[in-house]
Amino acid sequence: MKIGIQSKELTKEDSQILAHITESARKGTPMESKMTVETLATNIEKLSKSDEYHVLTATDEKENLVGWTYYYIAFPLMAFINGYYPVVDDVNDSERITLSLIEASKQDIVELGQHSRLEIETIFYSEAHRAHYNKLVDSYRDCGFKFAAEEIHMKSDLRAIELPEIELPQGYLVKKLSEVSYNQLVQPAFHTLKNSKEGLFLSLNHAEQETTLQYWFDKSKPYIDDASLILQRDGNVVGFVITRPTDDAPEIGPVGLLPEDRGKGLASYLLANVLENLKNSDAESVELDTTVINHTAQKLYRKYGFEDVYYKQFYYWSPS
Repeated sequence: MKIGIQSKELTKEDSQILAHITESARKGTPMESKMTVETLATNIEKLSKSDEYHVLTATDEKENLVGWTYYYIAFPLMAFINGYYPVVDDVNDSERITLSLIEASKQDIVELGQHSRLEIETIFYSEAHRAHYNKLVDSYRDCGFKFAAEEIHMKSDLRAIELPEIELPQGYLVKKLSEVSYNQLVQPAFHTLKNSKEGLFLSLNHAEQETTLQYWFDKSKPYIDDASLILQRDGNVVGFVITRPTDDAPEIGPVGLLPEDRGKGLASYLLANVLENLKNSDAESVELDTTVINHTAQKLYRKYGFEDVYYKQFYYWSPS
């Protein structure tokens, strides 16, 4: 089969065809949805018309649509694919179509010339989702994608936990994010995360790490000031917990503490105070992500009622 790849704004008919392909490809898998074909088609058409999203379609030698994928631009340097894409028709050359769409996404990034990373993020709500994704991840590996990290998404019911009163060790001071400048945060944050087990951050190049920190500490985005606490020693930042509102529940992250200030109960102090302030604001629950290999952080979070909800896995490809 001769495969053609296109990037264009989709017609309603194109979107309907891709919606039917998606429904058929996902039937009987963990990705099967109750969404109607009409709703799915509308969503696909909207993606193709958005400046943030780039839809790529595959056609056969008769120019019939046989598959599609998309990536989106969240912020400078990095483009992202949500997991379980590409979606392809059930034909003999489905594996080759999948590889062609992945390679076309990479080529798009090269031609744009503004991005140094294409990252895929996949959520595993169950072991069935993981098994389904494992069939696709081999295609990404064949196209040069590398494993970055696996994380656990955790949640705590604030109504069910009792928080201890922890005394702040002498010589330390706590401020709110609104009281500390980005310039005061950036170098300690670099040092903290460079000496951490945060695999996703460590897989970024330096420029991407800078962009990520700017995104994490951006005060123009909504944040919960009483639950975004900065720890200082001798006027210098040594730790931080940032909390932002989401549609479901407040979400904590990033969290960091300088290596030389660990082991003193400071992380527990910060977390307990953040959770107390969230409870006082009538929040019912709170969520966060942590890497699966950071057992120390998991132990701390479980102490405060956090339980596993789902897992995330990240792979990435860089042009250079």
